[in-house]
Amino acid sequence: MSTKTSPTGSQRISKDAKIGANTRIHDEALIYPGANIGDNCIIEPGAIIYENVKLGANSYVGSQCILGERLSGYLSDPSYKNPSLLIGENATIRSGTIIYADCKIGKGFQTGHRAVIREKSIFGDMCSFGTMAQSDGQMTVGNNCRFHNNVFIATFTTCEDDVHFYPMSCTVDSMHPPCQKGREGPYLEKGVIVGAKVLILPRVRIGSKSVVAGASVVTHDVPPGMVVAGMPAKVIKGREEVRCHIEDRPAYDVAMENKG
Repeated sequence: MSTKTSPTGSQRISKDAKIGANTRIHDEALIYPGANIGDNCIIEPGAIIYENVKLGANSYVGSQCILGERLSGYLSDPSYKNPSLLIGENATIRSGTIIYADCKIGKGFQTGHRAVIREKSIFGDMCSFGTMAQSDGQMTVGNNCRFHNNVFIATFTTCEDDVHFYPMSCTVDSMHPPCQKGREGPYLEKGVIVGAKVLILPRVRIGSKSVVAGASVVTHDVPPGMVVAGMPAKVIKGREEVRCHIEDRPAYDVAMENKG
């Protein structure tokens, strides 16, 4: 079946782009040569999809999104070639989001509005990246991870599967900014929960299923399964000791089971 476009015909779709069946492309969208858009996608007005972007089937791209944003070399290198951006099927990229070239994102990915994801960011399957959240690039994220609104993830940060960041938390990669020497982000093991307004310093390793309480500053490694709090963050109890105030169960079990 054919691609559907707006009756006004104000889209600009390169003849060298590949557009899947039943894909709808709305007014003022701009699709560059070499873009590959899967079947049953929706591209809203004003979206820009640059060359070498591959968007999986059944995906949604909101108004004014930019996929495959060109890197700095575009401004200075006459032979510049845009690296690929790969986004898996069933993605929901909400309005105003910018995802740079040279990223790889798994299936079921979702963003909030106006999220920014810089180059060399890698996300596994079923991740979400909230409104006004930002990846500074060169980060690695596993499956089923959640980043809520206004989160900032510094370069060289690594998150294993099932990591949750709550609003306005951030990681950093330099002990003495703006010094660029020896930059290294933190490493978060599987199942870590990071509360709101947390700061995680460089080279810190947070053990699996640990919880960082809101407004904490993490300056040292955290053992697995612990709850830490404070500035600097210190161990206050085991994760399993924190009980739900509504039901008789560990407080954090439900949060990590909701992976849909």
